[in-house]
Amino acid sequence: MKKVVITLIATLFLAACAHNQQNTTMYYWGDYQRLQYQALTEKNMPEEQIASMEKYFIEASNHNSKPAPGAHAHLGMLYAKIGNRAGAKDQFELEKQAFPESTAYMNFMIKNMNGGK
Repeated sequence: MKKVVITLIATLFLAACAHNQQNTTMYYWGDYQRLQYQALTEKNMPEEQIASMEKYFIEASNHNSKPAPGAHAHLGMLYAKIGNRAGAKDQFELEKQAFPESTAYMNFMIKNMNGGK
């Protein structure tokens, strides 16, 4: 009887541990991959893509998660596409802060956005 009780307690403990684990990822992906595909196939106008990306960042914040790698750069390129240089530069800077390994490329994008100066 003692073995049955110990086995039952161990089983309940392991079940509780398994139940508490959440399927979390390091970054919030949401619709980001679909939005990238739409940008590449140009199925939506840049303004619509920008609105979708801004919604994505709100959702990432609501999930208390970091945006996916490249998300700020993606939004920055969309801003640059419509001529919003300040918005593009801000997004490129945010990408550099979030992912320091992107610094060289983001600096390149900022430099080229300013006519190579």
